Amino acid sequence: MQLSKVQTNTYVLGVISLLLAAILTALSQVYYASKVQAVHPFLFTCVSYTIATIVFSGMAVGAKVPYKWKSTLPIIVKLNIATILAFMGFYFALKYIEPAIVSSLEMGLGPLFVLLLALQQKQRVARGQFLIALGTFVACMLLVVNVFTGNSGMQTWNLNSVIGIVASILCGLGAVYCTVYSKQLSAAGWTSAMILSKRFYGIMVLSAIMTYDLLFTYLLENLSWIVIMTLFGVLLPMYFLQQGIKHCEVFLVMMSLCFIPVFTFFFQLFDVRLVWSNTTFVGVLLLLILGLLSVFVERRA
Repeated sequence: MQLSKVQTNTYVLGVISLLLAAILTALSQVYYASKVQAVHPFLFTCVSYTIATIVFSGMAVGAKVPYKWKSTLPIIVKLNIATILAFMGFYFALKYIEPAIVSSLEMGLGPLFVLLLALQQKQRVARGQFLIALGTFVACMLLVVNVFTGNSGMQTWNLNSVIGIVASILCGLGAVYCTVYSKQLSAAGWTSAMILSKRFYGIMVLSAIMTYDLLFTYLLENLSWIVIMTLFGVLLPMYFLQQGIKHCEVFLVMMSLCFIPVFTFFFQLFDVRLVWSNTTFVGVLLLLILGLLSVFVERRA
């Protein structure tokens, strides 16, 4: 399919946005994982996503685009539920699993969930997309085995590791539905800031309920790094991701997120808690190769 110049430019903008989102997300994952080993995993989500909601709400008001609540309210509710799965599952898993493996399971299983959703809706699935999704599933299973054999960057595993893997899989499913519902809102005329200002209510409420007795003390002791992390680890990556969702197809968005584990693996080498893992390196490298292939597959579709 031949693309016009405008379509090509918006496609490039979307890909660049997804790449920037991947780099910033990877940095924040490693930094966050080193910070939450001794605290409740949802303290950060409560504070950070409240700040993010306030900032994006201000941006949405500045854009002066009216909300279309009547036709989109069910989508907003579903987006909040999917966001709870995607983000709270992710931050919980980071407390117990090597960051590169957490992001690999979330991002790597995403394409498979996308294709299963397409098949459920009786949509056509290209052979190339099916093979790539199957490859990402194999890479993810390699990383799961890596955890249970003690060959991951953390070298040991326990019941919390199992729970962390389940949480990673759930956040992969949530990430797919976040992309689907966000794209539906974009098609309905919602701007990126409008979508981002309404998608974190569920996280804010649930996190506050689970951490209300610890929140004030934690906030006083950690406010400075939380604000920095919110800016570079939440606000900017989410905005760039939303731009990518707007300009790219769902499958490409999910496959581009497979770049995150590669960046995460590189950045986690600077974390003294973790050691080099050959199997983790092979798994994330395979995801990178599949991510690159997905770009070409999507362009030829």
